[in-house]
Amino acid sequence: MTDNIQRGSRGPAPNWNLGRTKTIRVPIALADQLIQIARKIDRGESIDPEMLLTKEDTEELSKSSHSKDRAC
Repeated sequence: MTDNIQRGSRGPAPNWNLGRTKTIRVPIALADQLIQIARKIDRGESIDPEMLLTKEDTEELSKSSHSKDRAC
């Protein structure tokens, strides 16, 4: 990577507090969630552990909490 400030037709570079960026390949299904997590880290914010759960994880936790409520 070069430190070329002129970006041409790519437009302005996104601003990150932590500095330079790198292109990575991730599944499309995870991309938006990973950007949200990265932005929080960049701003120095804490990450809510629930942000790391998949839809399936959330559904499973919901089912298990309902079955615990019935058992009590």
